Amino acid sequence: MSITNNKYTKWIIGALVLLNLILLSVLFFLRPRHGEGERPNPNEFLKKELNLSDDQAVKFKELRKAHFQKSREEWKAIRTLKNEMLDAVSAESPDTLKANMIADQIGIKEANKEKLLVQHYLKLQAECTPEQRQKLERVFKKAMSRRKFRKGKREKKKKEEE
Repeated sequence: MSITNNKYTKWIIGALVLLNLILLSVLFFLRPRHGEGERPNPNEFLKKELNLSDDQAVKFKELRKAHFQKSREEWKAIRTLKNEMLDAVSAESPDTLKANMIADQIGIKEANKEKLLVQHYLKLQAECTPEQRQKLERVFKKAMSRRKFRKGKREKKKKEEE
């Protein structure tokens, strides 16, 4: 009696195929769709989460706008430096000294971005009551962990596309 002729084996294989189809269907139909739904307004989220007054909400919005303008400048500079670094190592005769110097400059810019975040947090914190400060800390910790997760996810996706 061979395994392929065994009627129980056929039933088991059929059941496994059916379970796989069901699982794949559930995963496909229940996954979040990219771009679906509206992205929450950060200003409204903070106002609600921290129970900010109208004056505090206006100040938070101004501080956030100023922070992201400064951060955007650093981000653009980093992107430019990364392109220069790639050019240096992609040339006919790679200039590793120049690439390493640019890498150091990128590190300084990244550190500046983190310092800007610290300054931003302290400015927001100064506008808060003691109770709001505790909530702000929780919100920032959650945002920072998501930021690291998204960054890792983006890098993984980039590698897969290459």
